[in-house]
Formats: sequence, structure tokens, C-alpha cells
Amino acid sequence: MYMTVEKNKGFTLLELLIVIAIITLVVAIAIPSVSGLLNVSEEKIAKANEVMLKNALEMYFTVNEKYPIGDVDNLEDALVPTYLNQESWDKMINKFTISYSSSDGSSFSLTVTPKN
Repeated sequence: MYMTVEKNKGFTLLELLIVIAIITLVVAIAIPSVSGLLNVSEEKIAKANEVMLKNALEMYFTVNEKYPIGDVDNLEDALVPTYLNQESWDKMINKFTISYSSSDGSSFSLTVTPKN
């Protein structure tokens, strides 16, 4: 009778270490790329919010024949809820910095940037 020797099926420690090293390398390359894309997305969302606010301001101007006078606090009072809904405004304020000013109601300055 011949005795058969059964081989253990599985991975050696060296094989596991090589796989872990490869996965770590792929993750190290992927994370900066993904985070860069997220920053670009935030900037695009900020620009879209700025366009939305400018459209709301133009609707306000059409009805009132002037822009809201003051700063961002006056902007909320003037635009919500008639031209923007409260939920949209709250999301915008929580994620973005809105800079608005109008001293005479005939023109305005508006910027929307992502919060850090």
C-alpha cells in the first residue's frame, strides 16, 4: 500500500502579503483621484446653486422692480418661500458659503463657494 500525502490547500503567508501589498498600492493610487473628483463636483454644485439664486433674483426683480437690499440674511427673507423652497435654501446654506450684497437694489453681487 502506498501512502498518499495530502497537500494542504490554501495560501502561503508570502502569497497573502503580496496580495495585501497590491491592494494597498491600488488604494493609494485611487484615493487621491476620487477625492479630486469630489472637489470638482462640489465646485460644480456651487456654480449651479449660484445660477439658481441668480434666476430667483431675476424673478424677484421682475415682480418688485429692484433686487433685495442688504446681505445674505435679507436674501433669505426675500426669496424664501416665494422663489425658492425652504429645504433647498437650508441645504445650500449648510454646504455652501453664500456672499450677497446689494446697496441700492439696482444691482447685486453674488458668489457661492463650497464650505471647507
